[in-house]
Amino acid sequence: MIENTDFYFQWHITNVCNNRCKHCYHADYDKKNEMTTEQLLQIANQIEEALEKWNFHSSMSITGGEPFTRKEDLFYLLDYVEEKCERVAHYDILTNGTLINDDDIVRLKKYTKLRRIQVSMEGPTPESHDAVRGDGDFERVTNAIKKLKANGFVMSVMTTLTRNNMDLIPDLIELLGILEVDYFALERFMPEGQGESNTSWILSKEETKKIFDYMTEQAFKIKVPHLLLYRTLYCLCSDDNTVGAMCSAGVSALTILPDATILPCRRLPIPIGNVLKDGIVNTWFNSEVLWQLRDYSNYKGKCNGCKHFLECRGCRSMAYLATGDFMQEDPQCWK
Repeated sequence: MIENTDFYFQWHITNVCNNRCKHCYHADYDKKNEMTTEQLLQIANQIEEALEKWNFHSSMSITGGEPFTRKEDLFYLLDYVEEKCERVAHYDILTNGTLINDDDIVRLKKYTKLRRIQVSMEGPTPESHDAVRGDGDFERVTNAIKKLKANGFVMSVMTTLTRNNMDLIPDLIELLGILEVDYFALERFMPEGQGESNTSWILSKEETKKIFDYMTEQAFKIKVPHLLLYRTLYCLCSDDNTVGAMCSAGVSALTILPDATILPCRRLPIPIGNVLKDGIVNTWFNSEVLWQLRDYSNYKGKCNGCKHFLECRGCRSMAYLATGDFMQEDPQCWK
């Protein structure tokens, strides 16, 4: 398996979901504009063709909605990617885990490019988690983690970081260690979709610094789970240049939605094309939004001229959702 990749695709194959999480960036859970099975395969072909043209390899996240609400199409697509998409080095499945049954686990075991399965947890207790994801979900997701780990899958947990759960992160990390979860990552809460009205959940600069500093410190101490720090702003927490990552919008990533709409990033809700109508390669080279993101002189506020620019750029999604301008400075940057 090729480990080094040049590009990242986040591919949402459905909007349908069995949960209604209070922080979810989705606003629409309807399947009316969902691509057909054959169109999904057309997308897979376009991804492979683009990667061949660029001489790149990619990693990919396949998600929804909840991808297992479209189970047979999901497995059909995975079969196709495994067999036909040589340039896709590996992929992850992002799921809530609650719809994966024993038969699914048997089927998933055959996929050699499946790097890990990611589920979400919002806190270390039923009360903290279920308050966001619904009654009984904590038990369902922890059972899913246990079953998938027992069957040899590499497991990752993602937590959406809000003012409500920031002080619970240490206890959550301890729980994930007990569950033998392999990887843990935080995503900053973005006030869009279901979460649009919950602006009080957004962390201040000082709160963001506090939890990012904690994660960075613990990352050098804790082995299980391995704490993933490949996000903007982490570079401010350590002199170690392996910490943090540049915002990939316009540089090395694209998001594909269930209706074939292309976004620079899933949390940056600015359509830049349609895979079926415009193509991936044409969109990548002709999108005005992407060219704005690539021009360093366009960045505003303290992002412009920042010595950490090439290892950060700030979160373009947070800038956009806070100000309406995706070129503005990241409002949670404490620098």
